[in-house]
Amino acid sequence: MNKNRLWTIGAVIVMVAVIAGGWMIGIQPQLAAVANANQTRANVEVQNTTNEALLARLKRDYEGIDGLKNQLGILRTAVPAGAEMPSFVAELNGLASTHGITVKSITVTDAKPYTPATMPSNGTPQAGVTTNPKITSANFVVIPVQFSITGTYARVLDFVHDVQTGPRLFLVSTLSSASSANSAGVASAKKTSVTTPATVDSTVGGFVYVLLNNGKK
Repeated sequence: MNKNRLWTIGAVIVMVAVIAGGWMIGIQPQLAAVANANQTRANVEVQNTTNEALLARLKRDYEGIDGLKNQLGILRTAVPAGAEMPSFVAELNGLASTHGITVKSITVTDAKPYTPATMPSNGTPQAGVTTNPKITSANFVVIPVQFSITGTYARVLDFVHDVQTGPRLFLVSTLSSASSANSAGVASAKKTSVTTPATVDSTVGGFVYVLLNNGKK
């Protein structure tokens, strides 16, 4: 092997070493950086897509915020954050006037912490009813209410129905009626066979509810 060939071989070896070193030192890190950048960009694009979907949903929800506020207002009237018994009494008197009956008395008993149970006529909870875990004895209160009314039986039933379906949530647990002093009915002034409907004295027992804010607004 002559000297020129040895120099050629040596030069080739040096060139290969230089190219390999350049690859390891310069090109390979750049390619890795490009790959990482591409992966980061892909991740960002996925995140952007997710954020855009979330933003679109939030926009739709915000467009319906007035409806949600109205619904919250209705629910808060049904189950307020405080007893608000004067409002409930006013509601009862208004319904009594509408149905032509007389409210003789209203009795409100001390509030009781709610338990996940039914509320029978004696007000003693019976365990075994599944409820929302967010409703606890710490934030939900039961207030027993009883009122006595006088009117025709049909009007009493209509009154009780409207109390149950009124703005304030009221659960009827007991209803009893007995003939009042005017139960026989009164003949008309013209002595015809038409008589006025008999009246009854009724007692209605039930519960209203309070959902405390517990410091939340």
